[in-house]
Amino acid sequence: MIRLPACLAVVVAMVLGLVAGSPARAVQQSVQQGERDEDTGLRLLREAAAAARGRGYSGTQYVTTWGRSGSFSSMVEVRNVPGRGLSVSSRPSGTAGWVDPGTPAGSMAAPSETMLEVLARNYRVVDAGRTRTGGRAAHLVDVLRTDGTPAARYWLDESGGLALRRELFDGRGRTVHVGGFLDLTLDPVARGSVVPVPPPGGLDLGEVPELLDRGWRFPAELPGRLELFAAHTAPAGYLYLGYSDGLSVVSVFVDSGVLDGEKLRGWHAQRHDGHTIWMRNSAEQGTIWASGDHVYTVFADAPADTVDAAVAALPHEPAPNLWNRLGRGAHRLLSWVNPFG
Repeated sequence: MIRLPACLAVVVAMVLGLVAGSPARAVQQSVQQGERDEDTGLRLLREAAAAARGRGYSGTQYVTTWGRSGSFSSMVEVRNVPGRGLSVSSRPSGTAGWVDPGTPAGSMAAPSETMLEVLARNYRVVDAGRTRTGGRAAHLVDVLRTDGTPAARYWLDESGGLALRRELFDGRGRTVHVGGFLDLTLDPVARGSVVPVPPPGGLDLGEVPELLDRGWRFPAELPGRLELFAAHTAPAGYLYLGYSDGLSVVSVFVDSGVLDGEKLRGWHAQRHDGHTIWMRNSAEQGTIWASGDHVYTVFADAPADTVDAAVAALPHEPAPNLWNRLGRGAHRLLSWVNPFG
């Protein structure tokens, strides 16, 4: 992630409309001002996910997240090639790579049908009318909690269907994530042509019975309505668990070993309920701790209070011995969430 100078961050924030009042309050007011069509809202998000995978486009994106210790900003150049994926080039370093647009590294531009089903179970998804953003006509889609408070808002391009802008709010109505296009170019679609849409993926729980037989134990859900959607082992030997409420993803990696904190440069230790956990001040809100003879690593794009509740709900057992060994996957796993730093 790139920390932008304060002056540049303010300028971009103004471009995205972040200084024009409380976004959360605006969402609540928009819902109170008229009837909303929930089915249409979910349909629009499905269309946006399909467009993010099947439509060629390029542009500049800006993302700001507010974590445990302040805000983190990044700017990237993106290029989507249907059938291959999303090319992301970080500025100003120029570091590039191909990512799945349905993952946190791909800005959750194309959530899978499974993710959308989870979203529909946990929230009301409503069509909030039309507006403009970045000079483009857009549909507004509000995602509301059961008490009517806003959890997210999407601006969807009317001509191409893509998500032009996405905002997430925590339980107190504070903005915790905002991302959008500063500029966007859609590839032309020839008349009568069929745009290929690659499979969006979904549940990855086929290994669960085998994992349980091998002695692995993990919760089917975490606080914050986070549902397990992926559980599998990697060739390197660690266990991956993916949880989502339909808006955010909390990724849990479990590796063998006992944590050696001296090797965690850039992380700081905190005591919680008698246990030591290590945190990294970054957009991914990284958290690492030892439990028994395993090391747990968590990365998430969720609100900080949701991440903290999820971490607290996972195992925190005393170490069985005094041997110190850094979990093999800790630093490698960070690149899965943010391959650019």
